[in-house]
Amino acid sequence: MRLLFPLIACLLLLLPRSLSYSYLPPLCHQEEKIALMQFKDSFIIKNMNSFWEYTEENHPEVASWRIDGNNTNCCVWDGVECNQDTGHVIALNLQSSCLYGSITSNSSLFRLHHLQNLTLVGNDFNHSQIPSEIGNLSSLIHLHLSNSNFLGQIPFEIQYLSKLSFLSVTQFSSDGYNYLYTTSLTSLVQNLTNLETLEFSGINISSIVPESLANLSSLKFLTLDGCGLYGRFPTRFFQLPHLQFLSVSYNKDLTGHLPEFDTNSPLEKLFLGSTNFSGNLPASIGNLNSLSFFTIDHCNFSGAIPNSFSNLTQLTWLDLSQNSFNDLSWLTRASSNDILPQFQILRLANLNLTKFPDILRNQSKLLTLNLEGNNLHGLIPKWMYNVSKESLQWLYLSNNFLTGIENFPAIIPWPNLLYIDFKNNMMHGSLPIPPPSLVYYFVSSNSLTGRISPFICNMSSPIVLDLSYNSLSGMIHPCFGNLSQSLLTLILRSNNFDGTIPKTWAKGCLLRMLDLRQNQLQGHLPRSLANCTELEYLHVGRNQINDTSPFWLGTLQQLKILVLHSNSFHGAIKSYETNCTFPNLRIIDLSHNHFSGNLPTGYFTQWDAMKSIGVKNLYYLSYSVYYSITIVIKGVELEYKKIQDGLTVIDFSCNRFKGDIPEILGNLKGLHVLNLSNNAFTGHIPSSFGNLTQLESLDLSQNKLFGEIPPKLTQLNFLSKFNVSHNCLTGPIPHGQQFGTFENTSFEDNRGLCGRPLSKICGDSDISTPPPSTSFEENQGPKFFFEFGWKVIVMGYGCGFVFGVVIGHIVTTRKQDWVIKIFGKKQRQTRIKVNGRK
Repeated sequence: MRLLFPLIACLLLLLPRSLSYSYLPPLCHQEEKIALMQFKDSFIIKNMNSFWEYTEENHPEVASWRIDGNNTNCCVWDGVECNQDTGHVIALNLQSSCLYGSITSNSSLFRLHHLQNLTLVGNDFNHSQIPSEIGNLSSLIHLHLSNSNFLGQIPFEIQYLSKLSFLSVTQFSSDGYNYLYTTSLTSLVQNLTNLETLEFSGINISSIVPESLANLSSLKFLTLDGCGLYGRFPTRFFQLPHLQFLSVSYNKDLTGHLPEFDTNSPLEKLFLGSTNFSGNLPASIGNLNSLSFFTIDHCNFSGAIPNSFSNLTQLTWLDLSQNSFNDLSWLTRASSNDILPQFQILRLANLNLTKFPDILRNQSKLLTLNLEGNNLHGLIPKWMYNVSKESLQWLYLSNNFLTGIENFPAIIPWPNLLYIDFKNNMMHGSLPIPPPSLVYYFVSSNSLTGRISPFICNMSSPIVLDLSYNSLSGMIHPCFGNLSQSLLTLILRSNNFDGTIPKTWAKGCLLRMLDLRQNQLQGHLPRSLANCTELEYLHVGRNQINDTSPFWLGTLQQLKILVLHSNSFHGAIKSYETNCTFPNLRIIDLSHNHFSGNLPTGYFTQWDAMKSIGVKNLYYLSYSVYYSITIVIKGVELEYKKIQDGLTVIDFSCNRFKGDIPEILGNLKGLHVLNLSNNAFTGHIPSSFGNLTQLESLDLSQNKLFGEIPPKLTQLNFLSKFNVSHNCLTGPIPHGQQFGTFENTSFEDNRGLCGRPLSKICGDSDISTPPPSTSFEENQGPKFFFEFGWKVIVMGYGCGFVFGVVIGHIVTTRKQDWVIKIFGKKQRQTRIKVNGRK
């Protein structure tokens, strides 16, 4: 025993050398530590609204880097890895590290010559270029630069990184623009013979796919989504010996077909959606024993869906949507005894299916089922209740001819459903009650009737409710206000709701969009809406609301669109208090009400969003549903189904405003539409309107304005609609620019005006100021605007921003009976077919 203790002591002395040495962190080199600190100091650390913010938490790794105090050894810093033997930095992983700034050609990063792994994905390098010096890091094996806001050409020097096995420079931008590009994909990567992963999605390549890239025999993962590729895709790629993942989606001019597949193909995921691939699906696709993802949506495949799909037992994601198959028997004739893949994602949209596919009967694991845009008629069959009953979360059935649910259950029968889309069908009867789990509920454009059951308020955390374009009636249940703790979008447009708007909008209300237009709502606009501090869109037009000016809405700092038209709002508009500023207001429509009095100058002082010129972000205003409005221009209505962020509109027409038009309106230089017609304004047209350089439509008709038309208005180069008719204006009509395009009707009933396009020549004796042609009372109401007697429906674009931002707009007047007979709900089946959704 005495000899045992010295022996144990000797072993303990030897242990650090033999066993524990490898667990001690190496000591980093001083020059590499300095290089890392200089790299850190070249950036600002800040949180960013980046792509990665939605997929993982941002971590500022460099916050732990120090050269004094504890942890001065750079090999233990977050995101840094060193070689255990030499101490050289071999890996730098700064994924989503909140770095903001530029990487320059003299960056200290390029002094880390031993780097094998460089990961900078998910930062913001402020539209700087990827420096060509990246080619000096000759030891790199792994290079990940994706989604980091780089700009310009990908440096050709990457071709010198001969050891690379992983290269990812994918970049997706919110505006869809490809900020990174390469002029030759071949030159860039053909010498990288060790590549196993190549990810270039979102890069502007704009070329054919070079055949020589199929020589990269080590490739396992290849993604070239949205790169502007065209021409024929080489079939050799499908036969690469190690290829597991291939994605070339969103290259609409890329053609190709699927080859015959061998049984030893390692393909696991194949994404060809939104390309121009065509031809038949080969029966040999059943040989792809490892295939789990297969998406060919929005292509031109035809023929039959092969029965060999039943062999793909690993297939969990299948998207065949929007193709031209003429034989869907594999979907519709499946037997209960068949052994079929168990899908999690199944998308069969726009395939002209006439019944619910029998393949669904055996599905127990579905998360998403998409059958929208087919030819499904009648009731949803009862057997569908048991399809993935416990797992189904996302169900798309829109744009069909469904009339209801067989043996209509009390509650929609999938208890864990999060999203359901029934819109644009022919469903009748009462509103289907959603399960408590439901978050998104779309049932617009159907024929649902009756009152809304209070059980709808059992939803635990709804986000979007769209019940528009039905015939639902009764009062809006007060519980909708209570749902606003989670509800972001509530659309009850175009129903038969009556009574008052709920007053139960409590503090903490998260509502962003509230659309109650075209109902029979009465009473006041509830003051509790002021609790909805995130509200961006409020539309209560075409109701019977009887209230005074809701100046208190100015406390809603995020409000962008406010529409109150065609109600009974009345009284004078009060000046703002200091906390009522409307800083983000872009569109306001108070038309067809009974507002009166003068427009106070202070009302427009802080409308900052209308003062800026130009569109910075070019996005459509929405939250799950696009914001929409109708604008009246020269007596016709333009329905904007999508609104870009830069569109600015003021419509105060058909009220009883009087006095001078405030000069301060000329400060709102971002305005595109200004309509003050059908009021009792007196005084001159403000010369400050010459500052409204973005203005495209100006309507001052049916007032009592006098004096001359300011010559400065000829500076409005975008002005395409102009109307000052039915006033008391005098003097010559200005010449030049857009004024040469306006017709007589823009100036009629101003007996003191002269010059083209009027027939009266300036200098005639009778140019005295005439009395108003009609009394103020005669100008009021909707008759003036809707005197056309027919409804015209058009699709198209006009000049300027106002018309250019419209995806499709409807030009209309109110007398619409014959159009309803042709295009209304009684003929919904015809309308859907005309729109080409089959």
